[in-house]
Order: sequence, then C-alpha cells, then structure tokens
Amino acid sequence: MASGHGHQPAHHDDHAHAGPKLYWIFAAILCFITFIEWIIFKKKEDYGISNGVMIWTLIGLSIVKFIMVCGWYMHLRFDNKMLTQIFVFSGLLAMGVFLILKLSLPEVG
Repeated sequence: MASGHGHQPAHHDDHAHAGPKLYWIFAAILCFITFIEWIIFKKKEDYGISNGVMIWTLIGLSIVKFIMVCGWYMHLRFDNKMLTQIFVFSGLLAMGVFLILKLSLPEVG
C-alpha cells in the first residue's frame, strides 16, 4: 500500500559497490602500511631514525589508514557529505589536542 507521500526507501542503492577483489587489495595495502609502521618502530635505531621523525611518520601513516578505513570500508564516500565533514572535524580536533599536549608536556626519556 503506497503512502502517497513520495518517500524514498530507506536504503538507496544508486551507487556500485566494489567486488571482493578490490576489498582484498585495500586490505593488503593496509597490512603493508602496518608492516612499514612496525619496521619503523622496531628498527628505528638500525636505520638512524630519530624519535621525532618516527612519531610524525607513524602519525602520518595512521592518518592514511584512518582515511582508507573510513572512506572505503565504512563507505563514507557514498554517504551524506555532512558525515564526512563530522569525521574530518573530529580527526582534526583529535590531532589538535594531541599536538597541544605534545608541545606543552616535557620530553620523556
């Protein structure tokens, strides 16, 4: 029975979802980035990486992974743009808090 109000169904399927192959590719990329993070953390002395470079590199790689997971696996690219803006704002806010804490606390060890 039609309601006559012209409401759309709750779930719009007007975008194509990727197949399993592309999800596996993204999973492999995420695993590779995680492996690089592990190498940087465990072998920083072997490669002469300072703590500061290590921290900022790990933060950068974590941001890339966050964007990939939110944009791809959570399908944000298909959702309302306001949801993307909320995620971006929240991420920037978290990074700002981290940066303020990093700059205001004394160096440890």
